[in-house]
Amino acid sequence: MQIKPLQQDKEIEKAILMLVLCVRQKCRNAKPLILHSLRVGFKLLEIGQPKEVVIAGVLHDLIEDTDCKISKIKKEFGLKVANLVLALTREHVEGYEDYIKQRKIFIIKIKKAGKRAMIIKIVDANDNLLYVPLIKNNKILKEVLWKHRLVMKEFKADIGDLDIFKEYCQKYKMIVKETIFKIKK
Repeated sequence: MQIKPLQQDKEIEKAILMLVLCVRQKCRNAKPLILHSLRVGFKLLEIGQPKEVVIAGVLHDLIEDTDCKISKIKKEFGLKVANLVLALTREHVEGYEDYIKQRKIFIIKIKKAGKRAMIIKIVDANDNLLYVPLIKNNKILKEVLWKHRLVMKEFKADIGDLDIFKEYCQKYKMIVKETIFKIKK
């Protein structure tokens, strides 16, 4: 990993501290949110994304999964980071039909926020693929795989040429091959 300027490192570290504090206070997500968020942020750093994108990657699940408010992120990291985090925050909707409609609205919101938001989402989705083989419920598994196909379909025209997008698609195919027998049962 390349050493970044001291100020950038301090701001990224500040985002990590905020992540840890917010998750320790309250977390509504069963997955290891701190590790997931760190993997997303460090992958964005590794692929050369700007500081604001890396910080937004670290913080991308805070509004959704903790009691952190967007105003706090805006105050600490500025409007660019806050807007990216907001673009990556989905509203919770009950019911399967509402889920499909809401998911499509969410993806459109990310696309409208621009290429950087889509890159964060792809890195996030790529990391989330790690958890797919752990899903035991076939209905949930089908929904999760559909959600990933939707992301690939909707983002392909905008960022399909990026290595990170291609990596995500390859990993998705591999995961599907490993889990497809679960769906057929």
